[in-house]
Formats: sequence, structure tokens, C-alpha cells
Amino acid sequence: MIVIRLLIVALLIAVAALGLAWLFTGNRTYLAYIGRVLRFAIVVGFIAALLFVVERVVLR
Repeated sequence: MIVIRLLIVALLIAVAALGLAWLFTGNRTYLAYIGRVLRFAIVVGFIAALLFVVERVVLR
């Protein structure tokens, strides 16, 4: 569980840093990076949730 919390904190820091970079520079590529990071986080989160469900089913 600690690893998941650390990954969430890293995700929030990355999105905040990219958002600030976009605000200061006005470069829209930072918005594309935010989209990629969030898409990756959603996919990894979905896979982790599936693994937790499979683990519960197998260990039952």
C-alpha cells in the first residue's frame, strides 16, 4: 500500500509541475505531457485494481 501512495504523490507532483510549466511558458506541449501522464496513471491503476481483484478471488 505504501508503494501505491508514493506513486500517487509522484503523479500529483508531476502533474502540478507540468501544469506550472505550462502556465509560465504557455507551451502547449506540457498539456500533452499531462494527458500522457494521466492516461498512463489510469491504465496502471486499472491493471493494479484487476490484480487486487484476481488476488482476492484466488486466495478465497
